[in-house]
Amino acid sequence: MKLNAVYFTPEDWICFRESTVFQSGGDAKTGLPKIETFLGAIKTALIKKAGENPLNLSSELKEIVGDSENPGSLRIWGPFVFNQENSEIRHYFPSPNGIYRVEEGGEFKLMMPHCSVEVEINGKTLKLPWIPYSVEGIETFDGSLIEMNEVSNLQRKLPFSILQSKEISQKLYQVESKVGIALERERKNAEESMLYTLSYYRFKPGAGFFVFADEYTAKTISGLSNVFIGGKTRAVEVDVKTIETEIFNASQSSKTALCLVTPSVFSNGCLPSDMKIAGCGIKSANIQRKIAVSGWDLAKNQPKPIKHYVAPGTVYYLEGTLDNIQNISSESQDLGYGKYFAVDWDYLGRD
Repeated sequence: MKLNAVYFTPEDWICFRESTVFQSGGDAKTGLPKIETFLGAIKTALIKKAGENPLNLSSELKEIVGDSENPGSLRIWGPFVFNQENSEIRHYFPSPNGIYRVEEGGEFKLMMPHCSVEVEINGKTLKLPWIPYSVEGIETFDGSLIEMNEVSNLQRKLPFSILQSKEISQKLYQVESKVGIALERERKNAEESMLYTLSYYRFKPGAGFFVFADEYTAKTISGLSNVFIGGKTRAVEVDVKTIETEIFNASQSSKTALCLVTPSVFSNGCLPSDMKIAGCGIKSANIQRKIAVSGWDLAKNQPKPIKHYVAPGTVYYLEGTLDNIQNISSESQDLGYGKYFAVDWDYLGRD
């Protein structure tokens, strides 16, 4: 499978506020950006390149960038992080929730559902993801990253590795903090009781973000310059390449674990009301906390409403014949929500 990858390499530190309200004397929390951030940056750069007013776009440009009611014709999904070591680009995705190892230096494993131990999630009874050991020293690694080739190893039931938090800071980026004072609008005086800290990312040389794009989008943004992303509108260098990978191929197994790499949403929150995904029954789930997603409406010049989605890293263990669909989210599929890679699974604790 060939995919178009769009790389965003920051020229300096870069920050992204989470969709939360500032608290007096508190933290302005940050997180890795959502796909809307990159889509908005691309649209803004295209509008600037065309020299048009975002509040009064030509019909041709509006068809590309869309408006409040129409998403436009650009299609990207992600974002993820990468780094370049010599001439090789390494692509990292959120690792599945439930990665563990029994001892330091041992092999990493993915939790599997126990055949008889059950748990209730949002009023639904599911089998519990399980670690088949009861010894001291077991480590879990939720929130880590997994490189594209290591995903392939996991799928083929070969030994695989992940990038832990301490390794992320060594190979990809460091999280640093700034102290700031909120200013009153228009007057630019310091606002009372509004001292805050802001975390930001400083990428290693050759590292940054990337997204996947369809053929039309890749051609539209190829060679695009003057792209600015994140708080304080930091400049990024944009490059488009083609990569080949099989990790997103459809599964042929009767027991498939779908590992989310982008956010998703279902009719019943973190679980569909009918307890089915892609035509298969949900037997177990290892669900990350929900994340808040928003964005900026260029046409109305205001923030978009906040929505809550299931976070990447969540794993759904399905049983049945999987429908060949590329994303499983009930909303925002045009933003690439609900993307996943598939892993075979089986029950633990059988008689």
